[in-house]
Amino acid sequence: MTHIKHLLHTYRLPLLLLAALVPTLFAVIDYGYSCNNGSMGTSAYYFVGYETGFGGRKLLGTLYGLLLPDFVRWTHLRPFIIGINMLMLLLFAGFAIQTLRRLQDDRMAVPLMAVYLATPFSILGWVHSTMSLYFTETYTLALTLAWLMLYVACPRRWWYYLLTAAIAVTACLIHHTFCCTFFPLMAALMLHDSMPEGRIDWRRALPYGLICAALAVLLGAIWMFSHMNIDYETLHQSVLDRTTEDAYGRGSLMYDYFYKSNSENSRVGFITWEKRLPMEFALTLLMLMPALAVLAWPWVAAARIAPQLKWRYWGVLAADVLMTLPMFVMATDYGRWWTALCFTLFALPLAAAARGDQPLREALAAMYDFFRRHLLLAVVLIVYLLQLAPHPQFPYFGMQQAMRLRELMGF
Repeated sequence: MTHIKHLLHTYRLPLLLLAALVPTLFAVIDYGYSCNNGSMGTSAYYFVGYETGFGGRKLLGTLYGLLLPDFVRWTHLRPFIIGINMLMLLLFAGFAIQTLRRLQDDRMAVPLMAVYLATPFSILGWVHSTMSLYFTETYTLALTLAWLMLYVACPRRWWYYLLTAAIAVTACLIHHTFCCTFFPLMAALMLHDSMPEGRIDWRRALPYGLICAALAVLLGAIWMFSHMNIDYETLHQSVLDRTTEDAYGRGSLMYDYFYKSNSENSRVGFITWEKRLPMEFALTLLMLMPALAVLAWPWVAAARIAPQLKWRYWGVLAADVLMTLPMFVMATDYGRWWTALCFTLFALPLAAAARGDQPLREALAAMYDFFRRHLLLAVVLIVYLLQLAPHPQFPYFGMQQAMRLRELMGF
């Protein structure tokens, strides 16, 4: 009994966090058996690889082509998709545990975690909206979480930089939207690590700069040199011949993203954005502002606590936000982009504080103390956020309340 008590005390934090995730872990299995890939056009990502030519969105097609070279049913894909969802959630728990253990007081992280997890675009919302089953951000978020744990635990070793480059390149090849979804978090933390005293440390900045430059070259190559070496109809028929309808939908809408140039795809997105989404973006931003203010506040507070380092803190926050914003104009899947932005704003101060940033730790402690003294305000904020939700039928379009209000306003 004493041994069991000792184990429970030692592993109390991991056990509590894993217990909190149990409903979502079960939900992943439930959704995996109640949904199938054939209902989404993104199923093409699993069957179009580099054998069709160089371009974006093709790494998964190549990998799954090696794993499942023969006839493919949903029952073949399901274990992998459930598995990557489970891995993403476990890596999230691992990052949270790692962060909490490295802070001077694990209560510092409570306000950020509570507010983030209550937003409609948290990792829990990502799963329960079923977007995690269909979109490649599940893969790139899992890679980003693995990198965050690496960043906190093993900084500035030669193999750390190699793994950082490998993770960034792999995520970009899965889907190049990574460069404006989760890579902003990586770039912002690279900037933070490169300015330990408010000035650039070139020994740290140089390898980070090379990684960013390599990713920029890769993105440029994907943008300018993507091509297909197989005609549209032949590709479509070849995928139909090796899949069932529940593994690959019989429509061919998503092929347009492979055959059109990236600039043509972006132009379509911009036209849609110009007609419909500026008002929707503004309404969503307004509704999410309380949560976004809490997530960004540690950087503002740290700049006040250590004014000599204010450019470091303001620069890191600006890098994350400004690198993400282009995605809201380039494409219209707002549910995906808000999910990325909310996660990066949540993870950014926790990772930096876990690495020992004292002003940030003081800012997190002050935030906890503020909400402890204003408990009613904290409850009101959480209750408010819990009422917001992605669109029930098309969650990737964005927030249900913002979309409905835009329609009522006549836009």
